[in-house]
Parts: sequence; C-alpha cells; structure tokens
Amino acid sequence: MATFPSKEWCEEAVRLVNEDPERSLAARGWRGDIGVVVDAEPGQLARPFVVYVVTRDCLIETPRLLEEPDDLDEFDPAYLARAPYSVWKQLLQGSLDPVEAVLRRRIAVKGDLQQLIERLRFKGLADRVLAGLKTEYLDEGT
Repeated sequence: MATFPSKEWCEEAVRLVNEDPERSLAARGWRGDIGVVVDAEPGQLARPFVVYVVTRDCLIETPRLLEEPDDLDEFDPAYLARAPYSVWKQLLQGSLDPVEAVLRRRIAVKGDLQQLIERLRFKGLADRVLAGLKTEYLDEGT
C-alpha cells in the first residue's frame, strides 16, 4: 500500500494508468506535459509535494519529483493542477467531483481545458486506477 503523496504512490498510479486497456484511446491526441502541486496544510502535509510528468506515445513516463512548486517554472508544463492536500485527498477518495472542484476553484487548473473536457468520457479509467491503487494518507497515521 502506497502513501499519498509519495514517489511510490505516483509510480504506482502511472503504472496502473499505462496498463489500462482504455489508456491509448483516452490519450490519443493528448498534447502536453503536466505539473501537479499538492500544497502543504498544517497537521496534514508539512511541505508541498510537486510532481512533473511527460506523456509520450499515449504513455505517461516515470514521474519526476521536484523540491518546490517554483521548480516547475523550469519545465513550464502545458498543464498545471494545484490544490491543498485535503482537496486532493477528497478527489482521490471520490468524495469530491473533479469538475465541481474546478468550478468552485478548490483546485486550480491551467492549460487547454478543451483537452480535459474531451476526456471526461474516460472517467472510468480514473475510477479503475483509483480502485486498484491502495492508498494510505499521511494525516491518518496508518
């Protein structure tokens, strides 16, 4: 069981996405690399967790962990998703709808939103990945 957020958790998530049979269809035509920032929150996450991923040939390459959110400036990712730890946790647990989170500005997303909207029909892929990704959370002490 991997702890969120961690290098191991990211690697397992990428592995599961890359193995999903619907992945190549969902990724067809995708353009752009991705930066993700999990912002720190007292008592839950001590410091920001930052990951950068590149997609190539309908696959996600090995995630690269960065020290600080500003380190993403070097890569200037086409997409950036940023939210506090508690919001990411709710998204991962399925208690917060991702579209609602964006509309209510609980998660900040930068990039071509049209590409994201076009992929909403592949929500089942995300659901399968999260169902197969056994997760522990830092603030639960397990």
